[in-house]
Amino acid sequence: MAREDKIWEYVREAGYQPLENRCIIVKPAPDNLSEKIVSFLKTMIECEFCALQMCEHELIMLPFDSMWTYLKKEASLVLPYKEIQSVTLEDDLLNTMIVIHTEDDEIRLTTQQKALSDLRVSSLYATQFAGGYKNWHKENIDDTLKALTALENGAK
Repeated sequence: MAREDKIWEYVREAGYQPLENRCIIVKPAPDNLSEKIVSFLKTMIECEFCALQMCEHELIMLPFDSMWTYLKKEASLVLPYKEIQSVTLEDDLLNTMIVIHTEDDEIRLTTQQKALSDLRVSSLYATQFAGGYKNWHKENIDDTLKALTALENGAK
């Protein structure tokens, strides 16, 4: 379990300025149904979850340790906003597909929808109990997805 402020701390230590309440849990999205089935079965053994943090000028992804649900202190992706041409969202069963379009590539991520996020795997990574119960993924998902879709041609 990672406190949201721990994510901000790691992001600041890496030299970036995180935006508050703009962090959600994501993982790479499968391309087709066969990959979804394989991904589902792999999730029981090894997780590929990351914290996607919007910063002042870029998106940062920090991976979680699959065994202990601790946040790793390394960025697996740093994507400057100026490289983002558009971001599209698509509902996919109980998840939302996030597709980030750049000039040369397409980054496909999936995130668990708000309604069931307390009951699904993302809650293991985004739940805080200190000072009362909080699921920061659930609290941030709507505004973060809205802010992501507003990213167009490098605009923040």
